[in-house]
Amino acid sequence: MPPAPLPQLLDELAELLGQMCTTVANALYRATAALLDNRERLAQQVIIGDVAVDALRARVEGIATDALLFHAPVAGDLRTVVSAIRSAGDIERMGDLALHVAQVVERGRRLPPEVCGDFAEMGRLAVQLGRKAAEVARTRNVVMAVGLESDDDAMDVLHEHMFGVLMDDAWPHGVPTAVDVTLLARYYERFADHAVAVARETVYAVTGQTPEALAL
Repeated sequence: MPPAPLPQLLDELAELLGQMCTTVANALYRATAALLDNRERLAQQVIIGDVAVDALRARVEGIATDALLFHAPVAGDLRTVVSAIRSAGDIERMGDLALHVAQVVERGRRLPPEVCGDFAEMGRLAVQLGRKAAEVARTRNVVMAVGLESDDDAMDVLHEHMFGVLMDDAWPHGVPTAVDVTLLARYYERFADHAVAVARETVYAVTGQTPEALAL
């Protein structure tokens, strides 16, 4: 069977990357609900569903390999293929971070009430970034991709605030809970960072430049 034309393969890569981003964003949405509401069965669903993300990454890498072997793309097309491979890795790590949140819930850990509001907001921002990354991957919208950088700033502010809460002398929940909260905050912050990385890869694929260079 002859290989599909290169434009078709590139379209398939874009669609798969968008599907991956949507899948991991939905996973983090459910993991956050499980974390806030102590829903262990929902957390288990997130854990079981993680294999779907791995399967999507394998499909991306298979199509990218076909594009490289059968079409030897150059210039922008080559950037698109290489960026797809890199983005798939970032998105898979986003799925792993949603998985880690769910695993905390599965182990029976509970959030202190003082930080529930912050985690609800971190979850909202991270899921929003994941869904925007899905749209960027599907449409290759450079303007939207560049905008994700500023969206991530709000996550960084929340992440820094969390450390202030944990370092407060009035923190009453002990070291083990503080460690859990620190790790959870890091998972959300890293999820957002990987979403931004997907957007940056898209900018590079389309323009051959970084978002910073475009802003000059």
